[in-house]
Amino acid sequence: MDRIDDLLLQWYEWQAGYAPHLGHGGAEPACRDFRISRQWMDYDDLNDEVEWNLKEATGKLIEPLIQKLDMRSRLAINTAMRNFGAGASVWVNPRHADTQDEDYARAKAILCPQLVSIGLLEKGTCKQGHFGISSVSVAPLHA
Repeated sequence: MDRIDDLLLQWYEWQAGYAPHLGHGGAEPACRDFRISRQWMDYDDLNDEVEWNLKEATGKLIEPLIQKLDMRSRLAINTAMRNFGAGASVWVNPRHADTQDEDYARAKAILCPQLVSIGLLEKGTCKQGHFGISSVSVAPLHA
């Protein structure tokens, strides 16, 4: 698992944690925005909050990049992230099972310079052939 995989996994976990707020609010409008101070939180609670804030910040930066990818690349990324989350290769892309790894490598190659440009990766990270594919195959697919 490399740095891009780690960033994509943070994005995936942030995205999976999203829950739309439907219906009525569960609080009186005058007290809705009240937040208790953190003085009574223990270190585990503080660590969880810091980790979630990091995932949220990373997710908000990566989400527009993912949305600009073609459907095949997005399916490859989501399938790979489900497998990383499960800790084993149990999920398969039903549309393109035979090219899952190549599609994921191509998506990473497309995202790498974009992740460098927004400051999530260092400049030397995106080297030719680093992801197991050539620059010729990085052209977007229309599937």
